[in-house]
Amino acid sequence: MRDRDLLYDLLQDKTRGQLFYNEMMVRQVNPRARELFKSFRDDEERDVQKVRKQFLTLESKPMIFKTVMAVKNSTFRAPRP
Repeated sequence: MRDRDLLYDLLQDKTRGQLFYNEMMVRQVNPRARELFKSFRDDEERDVQKVRKQFLTLESKPMIFKTVMAVKNSTFRAPRP
C-alpha cells in the first residue's frame, strides 16, 4: 500500500474518532465526563491537522518515474513534410 493511501485511511479513522467523541460529549450530562470527551475530541482534531499536513506535503512532491522507455535513434524518424 502506498504512503498516500495509508495517510488517507488514517485521516478517515481520525475524523471518525473525532465525530464519535463529539457525539459522546454532547450526550453527557456530567460536566467532568463532557470535558473528558471534549479533550479526546480536541486531541483527535490535532491529529487530523497533522495528518492533513503530511498528506498535503506528500501530494505536493513530484512523482518520480521508476521506469523510462528508451527510444533508439534508429527507430525514430521525423515525419516528412
